[in-house]
This record gives sequence, C-alpha cells and structure tokens, in this order.
Amino acid sequence: MSKRSIFTKCIALVALLTLWACGDDHEPGVTAQTTVTIDFEHFVNGAPVTLGSETPYTNAAGNSFGVTLLRYFISDVVLHLEGGDTIAVPGAHYVDHDDPATRSYVLDVEVPAERLASVSFVMGLPPALNVSGSFSTGPEALMEWPEMMGGGYHFMKFEGRYINDASEPFNFRAHTGGLHDVDYSFDVVLDAGNRPLPEGAATLTVVMNLEQWFTAPHEWDLNDYFTAAMPGIMANAAAQESLQDNGATVFSLETP
Repeated sequence: MSKRSIFTKCIALVALLTLWACGDDHEPGVTAQTTVTIDFEHFVNGAPVTLGSETPYTNAAGNSFGVTLLRYFISDVVLHLEGGDTIAVPGAHYVDHDDPATRSYVLDVEVPAERLASVSFVMGLPPALNVSGSFSTGPEALMEWPEMMGGGYHFMKFEGRYINDASEPFNFRAHTGGLHDVDYSFDVVLDAGNRPLPEGAATLTVVMNLEQWFTAPHEWDLNDYFTAAMPGIMANAAAQESLQDNGATVFSLETP
C-alpha cells in the first residue's frame, strides 16, 4: 500500500471521528440534565386575577366577588417521568400573589431531560410539615393557625369581597388548614402529556383557577358561609372538607 493511500485513509478516519464526537456533547451513558422551575399563576374564569376591592367576578352560584389577598403553601412536589422514574422534592413552598418572587419555585434538584408524564404536589402542608414553629421568620411565620384549633399553619388565605343578598359588599375570608387534628391538605396530580423537558432549564406553569374553589362538587353560595354572624370558616369542619373536595379541579397545568 502506498504512503499516499495510507495518508488518505488516516485523514478520512480523523474526519469520521471528529463528526462522531461533534454529534453528541455528552459522554456515553450520561443523561442530559435540566433545572425545573414551577411558575404559579392565578386566574378567575379564564383571566388573570386582579387584586382589589371591586367585585368583577361571578361564581357558579351567581355571587359577584373580588379578590383582595391570596397566600398559600404547596409542598412535596414530585415529577413523574415517562419511563416511570420519579423525582421527589420534599419540603414546602410559600406563594403570595402580591409577591412575584414567591410565584416562581426553582426545584433544588437536577432532573433528567426526558419526557414528563405528570407533576404532583400537596396543596397545603401534610402533617409532617404542619408543625407549629416550623417557620420562625418571614411571611411564612404569619400563616400560623390558632393552637386552639390544632396549631400548625394556614394552608391558604383566600380573601375578598362579595355582594350579599342585601346587595351590599361583604368581606369573605376563605382560610383553610388542619382542624383539631383532621388534615385537610390534599394531593394534586396534573397530567403533563409526556412533554419533553429541554436540556438546561425547563419551566412548568401551574394555574390556580380561583372560581373552582366555589364550584364543584359543592357549589358555594357565599351568603351561606360569610355573614356578620359567621365571617369566616376556620372553625367550620364542613366548610373545610367542602373546599378540600372542590380543590380537585382548582389546579391546571398550562400547555407549553
């Protein structure tokens, strides 16, 4: 074989190896990773919520209402991948609609850049996390639940105004939490449709549809729950259970 032929074959081999190496930036057997951020958005009847003293929204019972405050905890996020693997992110995250920084939750874990089947989390705090004194500073500490009602923390503070049967504006406070050792947190599972998680960074947008708290399976006429004689529902076990049931349709996952 001539020296020219050997030289030509060597050049071809180097070119082939270069193309192979450039075709994949990852070491063989190493899965690309991504960092997942969950953004929380809040809607009423399909539109982004606006906080204020007006009553521009209508619930299923026909009550005109508005929203003045929305704060809540979600906890124990789990990402369910298409192949069956799960990525658990223990702990709680506090969301305040009026504080944009809290509406983004960067999951402190590396996630394979694969397809996502679903995402699940707990609305509120499960008993292991719902312990008085767990949050000693920051706005989370202001979510304390009265010790006489079992202690721990509010799962949600959803407040606003509605027009009552007397055609007058009346404040409502839909506060949820555990009551006398009964846990009213609940699991949320959202179908992600096996969407791909891009390498590097991925964002999931979870929407809380506020009108659904008052819709189904229990339709809420706010006149039945918020009156001068009964301005709140914290001590009302039936109301706490009702909102826990209605929570099944409150959350949705935006399509990418």
